[in-house]
Parts: sequence; C-alpha cells; structure tokens
Amino acid sequence: MTELLKIDLRRVLKDKLLIVVGILAATFALITPILYVVLFGSQDMMDDPMIANLITAKSQFFQNFSMGNNLGLIAPVLLAIVLCKDFSFGTVRNKIIAGKSRTSIYLSLFTVCSVTLIAAMLLSSFLTLGVSLIFFDYQPTDFTGSDFVYFLVSLALEILVLIFMAALLSWLCAVAKNVGTVIVLYVAISFGLVMIGSITQVVIGLFDMLGGSETVLKIVQFVDRINIGNFAVYIGMGTEYSVKDILYLTISPAFGILFFTTLGLLKFNKRDLK
Repeated sequence: MTELLKIDLRRVLKDKLLIVVGILAATFALITPILYVVLFGSQDMMDDPMIANLITAKSQFFQNFSMGNNLGLIAPVLLAIVLCKDFSFGTVRNKIIAGKSRTSIYLSLFTVCSVTLIAAMLLSSFLTLGVSLIFFDYQPTDFTGSDFVYFLVSLALEILVLIFMAALLSWLCAVAKNVGTVIVLYVAISFGLVMIGSITQVVIGLFDMLGGSETVLKIVQFVDRINIGNFAVYIGMGTEYSVKDILYLTISPAFGILFFTTLGLLKFNKRDLK
C-alpha cells in the first residue's frame, strides 16, 4: 500500500494539470478580494453591520472551500482528469498484473485524491486570506484565543468536507467509463447539492417572514443542515459551535465518505478492466 501511495502521488505531482491548479489558486486568491473591494469597499457599505460581518478576510477564507465556488468546483474537475488517466492508459491493469490488490489500488487512489485536493484548497484559501487581510480586517471584533480555536475547528470541518468530495470523486472514477462522464456527474451532483441548499435557505427565510407549518419548517431545516453542499453557510461564519452544530457538520460528510468509499470498493472489485 505504501509503495502504491508513493507511485500514485509522484505521478499526480508530475502531471502538468497540477500546475494549472496552482495558477488558478493564485489567480482566484488575488481576484476575489479585489472584487470584494470594488463591490463592497465603500465606507458606507462597510459601516453597515451586516455587510461588515460578511465582507471580512475570515468569510472569504472559509467561502473559498465551498463546493460550488471557484476552485472548490474546478480543482476536483481537473483532478478527475489526472486520476482517470490510470484507467484510460491501462495503469490500473498493470498494477493488478504486478500483484497489487484491487482494494489497495482503490484506497491509494482515494488517499492521493484526498491529499491533493486538501493541499490545493488549503493553498488557495490561505493565499486568499493573505490577500484579503491587505484590504479587510479578519473580523469586525478583536481576534482572541477562542477565535483561534474556532478557526482550527472550522478548518478541520472543511477538511472533512474535502475528504467527502474526494470519496465522491474516487467513486465516480471507479464506476464511470470515461473522464467526461466523471466530470459531468461530479458537476451535476455538486450543483444539485448547492442548488438544494439555496432553495432550503429561501424557504426558511419565507417561513421566518410569513410563518407556516412547524413540522414542514423542521423538515426543511433538517434537510438544510445535513446538506453538505450548503455547509459554506455554517462553517466559519460564526464565533462558536454548539454540540448540535458539530453533529450536523460531521455526521453527514463522515457517512458520505463511508458510503462512497464502500460503493467504490465494491464496484472497482467487480469492474472489468480492458
């Protein structure tokens, strides 16, 4: 397994598409804060408490991890192209011929996918944070020890979501016949989750204004909280997490990781590799 990990990681690091990911990470890190300055940088807007809470280096840092936002959508697509080369070039078949088990091959694929995706997103997010701090405060209030703990917990939650994305991407690589199908399915699933999150947020807002059935509201709120595509609304956007928040933000991605990894292993062990 260790040997497979070294080989797979070395191959991914040598792929020129990884350079493209790095360039995009730097580009988004520079453009996004400047765009915020242009749109919201006036003193009148920054004096608005609601705007001041949203337009901060902190919010830009954590929003960068969103599944439907900038590199959060593009990086998995480019990574899918890199990973699927193992199937299209016959590398996976050669590994099996060399005596490697299918389970080890798949777990190596998933691990390398996770590590690469996490590294790319952390690079992009910390670059965004660095540029954002030039123009904005980290947050409207002073940074304290509890804020640092909240930052670390939020970062751990974001990494868990990235591992979920890697599990989903690895599963698609195992079940799809070509990289085009992997990309289409991944983008469709990501957009679907983000769209559902947008809809539930609107519905909850309407309930707050107009009222309605408490039972229906609780169902919508539950769907909203377990939807990984909507986690950008909750992770890093406050000052502390309740036990209930932590459960919502960990159980869904953990279940998704287990679910897609199990499905991927089952499918890959039965797949006919030509």
